[in-house]
Amino acid sequence: MTQTLVPYEPQQDVGLTMAVTTEVAMARLKELQQFVKEVMVLDEDYGVIPGTNKPSLFKPGAEKLCEIYGLAPMVEVTQRVEDWDRGLFAYEVLTSLVSKRTGQVVATGVGSCNSMEGRYRWRDSQRMCPKCKNETIIKGRDEYGGGWLCFAKKGGCGAKFQDGDASIEGQAAGRVENDDPYTLVNTILKMAKKRSHVDATLSATRSSAIFTQDMEDTDLGAPPAPKMARRVDPAIPPNSRQSASRQQAADTSAPAEDKATAVVACAKELGWDGDATKFWMKKEGFANAGEALPTLRELVKERRDQDAQLPF
Repeated sequence: MTQTLVPYEPQQDVGLTMAVTTEVAMARLKELQQFVKEVMVLDEDYGVIPGTNKPSLFKPGAEKLCEIYGLAPMVEVTQRVEDWDRGLFAYEVLTSLVSKRTGQVVATGVGSCNSMEGRYRWRDSQRMCPKCKNETIIKGRDEYGGGWLCFAKKGGCGAKFQDGDASIEGQAAGRVENDDPYTLVNTILKMAKKRSHVDATLSATRSSAIFTQDMEDTDLGAPPAPKMARRVDPAIPPNSRQSASRQQAADTSAPAEDKATAVVACAKELGWDGDATKFWMKKEGFANAGEALPTLRELVKERRDQDAQLPF
């Protein structure tokens, strides 16, 4: 058998070409948007986090998208740090999404989490009652003599303490370092897995134009941010601005129960429960419902505007 050598002629680079037609791409996008609109549930599968301008994809939503596209997640922990002496834990997870029809890897995602993130490194410490040992100490009102009170409505014993009492004021309160990170090891690993799963899903389903990574994963343990400045729209006539200012002033002068009711209504529209609302108020530095209400109303307005602009 005779073999003949022929000169190699490199082919001309013609550049990238589309794998599908524009019509097919548009049809797939429309299909995805319809699924999100008709099947996925707002504030359960996805949601608009205050301060962001794009819906965030949550883990239940990622699971639904994987199911409808026939994708199975394969999870691998690629990096692991477990220092039990220092209480340092860190994980990096790789999630591969495999097509159930072909067995091929469609997309991969990477996620990491560690115990030095603010939400895990710090905890909110409350003063403990020396008598009943519950963290139910609150500052007494000046009109009732001041001091400190073990608040019965929070499960306290009702004991009272004078201002300057070392057993109360000597306790650390507020943002303190978590002295028991070991109970969070599984939580940190699960968070890394969740982040990698969402990352892979966004890549596989080409849904980054609709969703972003779950913004609930951002660091919530940082020091309280400054209060949001009230925006002034130059398109609003001065008289209307004055009316808005009078409305804001009315928030301060209205009865406490009315302000509290308004705060609950705003929080409900944002999808927050009581604990989430209290956390937000403390994080933003608001002392009472009257201070928080104007900003909450702005958040509700932003939420309505964002909902109106959702791409589905």
